Order: sequence, then structure tokens, then C-alpha cells
Amino acid sequence: MNPPEATEITPFQRMDGEPVFDEPWQAQVLAMVDSLVSGGVISPGLWSDSLGAALKDASASGAADTIETYYRAALLALEKLLDHGGEVPAVEVTLRRDAWEQAYLDTPHGQPVNLKD
Repeated sequence: MNPPEATEITPFQRMDGEPVFDEPWQAQVLAMVDSLVSGGVISPGLWSDSLGAALKDASASGAADTIETYYRAALLALEKLLDHGGEVPAVEVTLRRDAWEQAYLDTPHGQPVNLKD
């Protein structure tokens, strides 16, 4: 396999050559965290502590040590930080997730999902 040309855009890759993100939501979680840390909404230390606690909880509950587990823990840590900080209460996250799920279920196969406000 030839290395990409300098002008070619390629995805980040893990050491095994696979893409870093299995699904777009995984990249979005880390992008949101980066924005919140860069904007001073949460500190790097608070993020690190929250992610570490979520990973510890996942391990204690028997979750396998996988990329999926890591990103699910990252999502949970972000949701908890937003809830505890008052930026986005957990009830709002739940309502929005439920609305997306219903919109997805109501959308015919192959059509774009539209969320009603």
C-alpha cells in the first residue's frame, strides 16, 4: 500500500490501520468535548475525571474493553457534565433522543430523517 499523496485527505487511523472512528457520532462526541474545553465551559481536568469515572463504571459493569465501550463512556461522561453544569439537563437530552428515535422510526427507508421542533 502506497502512502497517500501530501494533498490527499485521509481519515485518522488506529495502529491496526482501521479508522479511528467506527461511526460519525463518535467523532462528534469528541468534537463537542473539544469545543467545550476550548471554550472554557469545562476544564480539561474535569473532562479527564469524568471520562475516567465513566470508563471505570463500564469496566465494573463487565463491559468489554473495546472502542465502542470507550466512545459510549465518552458520551455518557459528556452528558453527565452537561447535566451537572446545567448547560443541557438530562431530561432535555432524553427528550431530544426520544424525538430523534421517533422521527427515525416514522421515516420511510431511504428517506432523510427530519426532526420536528
